[in-house]
Amino acid sequence: MTKREKPRTATVDGVDVILLTPGQHAGLESARRQLGGAQAHVARLRLDLRRSQELLGEVERVLAHLPVGQVEPAGGPLAEGRGIADLLADIRALLPHTPASEKRP
Repeated sequence: MTKREKPRTATVDGVDVILLTPGQHAGLESARRQLGGAQAHVARLRLDLRRSQELLGEVERVLAHLPVGQVEPAGGPLAEGRGIADLLADIRALLPHTPASEKRP
């Protein structure tokens, strides 16, 4: 591993500042843009997750109000021996998992 150089500093109007070469400044600006793009991506993912959780809640509310005799297995996800609870478990398994500490009302 290469040893990092100590940053060059100067005092301007009584304030210590770090001096960058044009290449270092360009690299810093590039890193800032990348971070901004990553933050925007995380915000979109968080929104998608929230919408997915809301959709699952709505599906659960709709299915909870269906009369038991009205729901008939038709193959696929509700094949023989599988019910609404199994379908909901499948949907939950497909949604991204979030730690409990991140859940917000």
